[in-house]
Amino acid sequence: MFEIEKIIEPDITLVCKLNNDGSIGFINKAYTDITGFSEKDLTGESHEIIQHPKMPKTILEQVWKNIHTNEKSYIIGKNITKNGEYFWTVADITNRLGQSKNPGIFIRKKYLPSNIKDEIAKLYEILYGIENSGGMEIAEKYLKGWLEERNSKSFEEYIFNQFGGEKNLKKYLTTEVNDKELFSTDPSSMNIDEIMEFVKKKKRRRFW
Repeated sequence: MFEIEKIIEPDITLVCKLNNDGSIGFINKAYTDITGFSEKDLTGESHEIIQHPKMPKTILEQVWKNIHTNEKSYIIGKNITKNGEYFWTVADITNRLGQSKNPGIFIRKKYLPSNIKDEIAKLYEILYGIENSGGMEIAEKYLKGWLEERNSKSFEEYIFNQFGGEKNLKKYLTTEVNDKELFSTDPSSMNIDEIMEFVKKKKRRRFW
């Protein structure tokens, strides 16, 4: 289970909105196309349902801590499909829980370039193993040393460096679905077809 990798195209953007309790509020059509999960499958479920079971807790805890202290956070994620495949993405996560209009946590995911994926796959495998044999504290120390070797003070800084800076990463993530479109969709008043029409595909550019 989850041993076969699914490759997604660089010009596809997956969008997911979480409610204030962490449950999934909506996903876009690209998400259903790639994962095989329907909107009905995922709505109201924990976000963990689309997360690979071997995602290191060391990474996830850092990300969720950042989400609740910063407006925007970034993560490299290992995701799963309904039929048992997995795929890699880089994502930005925006916390708008305090907004009066359409509050929530918005996650925008895109293809992770293979040169970054290879290194991260090894790291995540090691961290997952350490967590299950030595515990979280040892895994956190390993990650800290791993980042220091790569001249990064945090995992987010490492991600920025791999993309040539935060500006380049933001440009890549917003190529198809920009912030205005992302935050304007309101699933309480729009069905999935209307949402997809609102975030219809544009002319795309590849960066890798």
